[in-house]
Amino acid sequence: MSTESTGVGARDRLDRVAGVVMGAANVVATLWIIWLMVLIVSDVIGRETIGHPIAGVPEMVKFSIVGIVFLQIAHTHRKGEMIRSDGILGMVRARWPRAGLAMDVFAQLCGAAFASTLAWAVWPKVTRAYERGEMEGVQGHFTMPVWPFLFLIVLGSILLTLSFLLTAATEFKEHRTA
Repeated sequence: MSTESTGVGARDRLDRVAGVVMGAANVVATLWIIWLMVLIVSDVIGRETIGHPIAGVPEMVKFSIVGIVFLQIAHTHRKGEMIRSDGILGMVRARWPRAGLAMDVFAQLCGAAFASTLAWAVWPKVTRAYERGEMEGVQGHFTMPVWPFLFLIVLGSILLTLSFLLTAATEFKEHRTA
């Protein structure tokens, strides 16, 4: 077996595993959305019918939005559904395919650099929030730890970095075989 075919096989396995992990994160986020909808409806019903809302719903919703976005963003990118303006890229690719490829790969690598920088920048905040036991909410009424939501930013950013890198590698591979 040649080194090149081994590298391609490893990349294909990594691509499949990444797809499963990103898909699972997306499913978790979708279930989280459903849970939030039930929670919000229950809060409204409790508030309106018996005068007792569910404690902490605004805090849970506020932090959940961030967690949901970061759990879904890598899957969204991997499926090619992230918002992107590629009018100029399409024109360049039609006229100068290699230049278009270079632009696209460069954009993917810039995305990977941005996402990995975000993960690197937020990680110290995760550890600090965990070590200090940072909480959000009103003491005595409702509090919840902050670090899990910060960790989801790091996890989502790492998965997004991987998605950008895999997309760049796929673009480059498709150009080489074409």
